[in-house]
Amino acid sequence: MKKIVYVMNVEWNWIKQRPHFIAEELAQDNDVTIMYRYRYNRRGLQKRTTQGHKICPIFVIPLGDRFNFLRKINRWIIKLSIRYQIAKQKAEILYLTFPDQFDAVPPSFTGKVIYDCMDNHAAFVDDPAVRKIIEQQEAALIERADNVLISSKKLGQVLLERYGDCYSSKLTLVRNGYNGQQLPLEQIEALSEETMFTVAYFGTISSWFNFDFLLKSLDDFPNLHYLLIGPADVEIPQAQRLSYIGTVEHSNLKNAINDAKCLMMPFVVNEVIESVDPVKLYEYINFNRDILCIKYPEVERFEPYVYFYEDYPSFCSQLKQLMHAKNVKYSAQEREEFLKQNSWAERANVIRTLF
Repeated sequence: MKKIVYVMNVEWNWIKQRPHFIAEELAQDNDVTIMYRYRYNRRGLQKRTTQGHKICPIFVIPLGDRFNFLRKINRWIIKLSIRYQIAKQKAEILYLTFPDQFDAVPPSFTGKVIYDCMDNHAAFVDDPAVRKIIEQQEAALIERADNVLISSKKLGQVLLERYGDCYSSKLTLVRNGYNGQQLPLEQIEALSEETMFTVAYFGTISSWFNFDFLLKSLDDFPNLHYLLIGPADVEIPQAQRLSYIGTVEHSNLKNAINDAKCLMMPFVVNEVIESVDPVKLYEYINFNRDILCIKYPEVERFEPYVYFYEDYPSFCSQLKQLMHAKNVKYSAQEREEFLKQNSWAERANVIRTLF
């Protein structure tokens, strides 16, 4: 059993993502202390229990990021809080998930540092000065890290192009997965014969969401209905037959999408999305629904399970095909084999080999 200080870049009660699942899996046979910056008055939080791991939120000065002086104090609080837990827990492994967490690594720390790079973090930033700071932090973190986990092949290419091929030996591909609770097919409700064709999405709704295609297709398909689920940091357009119900507990998603004939990933492919291995595609397959997804190189391996589109005409063409489909694209056996190989437990097993 290893003593691990696990620093998340999202809140523990935020919609479940890769950091949550991996932390839970590693806590099955390790002493894991989970740390994250507490965000005040955050909407869309979920109720989450803890089993086998310690949760240590870092409380900083509220609204401190609005002022340069207070921002520096908050960074100091975060750094000292993490270093305190490293010493208190006698950590053997420091598990980091974002470039700016490098500041918290004590110069005297002799344990293993793992950097789980799950996104092209610098690509989220428009300000060139801020982006440069993130890249500098990430370069220092990769140099210090013993192992760098990458969630997609494209992301590995981005890191090596940005920081140098000399770090290739540190990279380990650990893709995303699903929660490992395979839904029995008999518990998944059969599709009804309703005239309305419901297409659902669950996950974060942000700037990369292609609302243009959704709104235009509502005009072109009178029997089409969209259901959106999850936290949103952009304004949701108001339109007939476009429903938004906000955040739903992960355990209640099955009930929320019962009426959906299809699940979708309607993203605009940009510098961020190109490096994404989407968690939702794994979870969509578990729900045994047809899937409509934008095509880009990192997701092409899902072709046996997904209806891909590249532009609006192909989006409409695939919608028409889905509306007339009698069966899900993949078989029950294909689904079962896929889920066996792609659980978060399997991903954690790969990470354990690095300890």
